[in-house]
Amino acid sequence: MRLENLRRDELLETLWRLGERGDLTLGALRDNDPSGECERNLHDFSNTGVLVISGEGITLTAMGQERARQIIRRHRLAERLVADALGLSPKETESAACEFEHILAPELEESICILLGHPRTCPHGSPIPEGACCLESKRTTSSAVMTLRDMNVGEAAKVVMVNTANQERMEKLLALGVSPGVTVKVLQKSPVLVIEIGHSQIAMEPLMGGSVNVWRRPES
Repeated sequence: MRLENLRRDELLETLWRLGERGDLTLGALRDNDPSGECERNLHDFSNTGVLVISGEGITLTAMGQERARQIIRRHRLAERLVADALGLSPKETESAACEFEHILAPELEESICILLGHPRTCPHGSPIPEGACCLESKRTTSSAVMTLRDMNVGEAAKVVMVNTANQERMEKLLALGVSPGVTVKVLQKSPVLVIEIGHSQIAMEPLMGGSVNVWRRPES
């Protein structure tokens, strides 16, 4: 990737994050990067059609928003991948994701999203922008998906998504081995939810089971 494009993408990523906080201003940008590099890049790219500066306010154009959305999506999918596949903690995922996001081709990005079960949040709990594969998945599989808590005793299904913004709950479920792709079987629903993964039996609060989405029937 050319250095100029890398600088632009890093700036757009920062601006997207500030926008999520509802503070897309020059003041917030300075507070976020005391070195002043982001502000210098901001002015460098102000005439490229990706952003507009008006006083203290910063606005991403439609082109800038779409580019920033793609960058954030790749970054947070990369974080989710290294957390789920390698077992890294949220603190450890950031540097790995920064390297990984810049080499993800669009077709690979979609494959990773499908593999992970179209996750909604990164390991830090921030939302992952949806891709075309996510929208297609909603149209074709919504009727075939339920939560782990809603399964019947004796029923087996494949986990497609761990769906929670609660970081502690997310980490606990992953530590228990409940991650996209594994097949689970419900052994008991009350007073606690007991599931079977491989040869292991796991007990958890029913509330946690509500954060796990599964296929109604395991894939062959």
